[in-house]
Amino acid sequence: MTGVPLNWTSRRRSALADRFLLILTAAVLALLILAAVVGPLLLPDPLTQELAARMVPPLTPGHPLGTDALGRDVLSRIVSGSRTSLFVALFGVAGSLLVGTVAGLLAGSSTRWVAWLIDRLIDVQMALPYIILAIIIVSATGPSLGVLVLLMVLAGWPSAARIVRSITMAERAKDYARAAEMIGASGTRVLFRYIGPTVRPVVLTIAPLQASAMIVMEATLSFLGLGVQPPTPSWGGILLEGKPYLATAWWLTTFPGIAIALTAAAMLGLGSSLESVLRRRRTRRAQDGAPAAPDRTEVTDAEAITL
Repeated sequence: MTGVPLNWTSRRRSALADRFLLILTAAVLALLILAAVVGPLLLPDPLTQELAARMVPPLTPGHPLGTDALGRDVLSRIVSGSRTSLFVALFGVAGSLLVGTVAGLLAGSSTRWVAWLIDRLIDVQMALPYIILAIIIVSATGPSLGVLVLLMVLAGWPSAARIVRSITMAERAKDYARAAEMIGASGTRVLFRYIGPTVRPVVLTIAPLQASAMIVMEATLSFLGLGVQPPTPSWGGILLEGKPYLATAWWLTTFPGIAIALTAAAMLGLGSSLESVLRRRRTRRAQDGAPAAPDRTEVTDAEAITL
């Protein structure tokens, strides 16, 4: 009797599931970004107050998700708040990965004292709870969107640096890096021209995972009053405003909570499925005899989102 090997069938199903998850989460995030860009042009002003229509429940004509205590449309405020969350996540991830990648490359290939200094900075940063760090910085500078982005960068770069450092140290010991040094390539050229490209798949995988954590982190800081200040809508701020009405107006906290959970889950799923797809592609290239990507491209969620 002939048939398809069971392990091949299982791998095929797993690959199809990862691709489906990748497409699904990418589509969800694309819809969220489209809503954030186009929504405020089509929906009522999120700052407009209608005291005659305050606290109306969902599915009310003109207010599909209801209104808050000041008569402001909840849907408009959630869509407008998504701009704040996505802006902070985008620039926070970009900054943390830029700083983390450069620091990781230097820590994995520079002189011992440079590596020691970067390692100690990583240890200090990861030992300091980000809430304490946020309180210190916000107390000194005041809450603003720029301060939020700075907090995301400070909280996210150590985990990226740690992962990139481990890859850099492994790649430096390989033949191609040693050969480049033997033919006269400078340390900087070897680092950024030869070793640098090998960390791209990892950085690509880390990005959505860190963005997921930063969405939740921004909402947490805004809920604690350390983020964007009223009347500018933010998901955490909407939760804070709806907290006194949990028993009488459930929609004020339920819908922004769903938006936070959906966005964070979509980014987490995108990063996880992207890591699986890239790992399978690397395996196929290795089997075909093509140069393989670094051995350390598999990144766990816990490593990538440790903020």
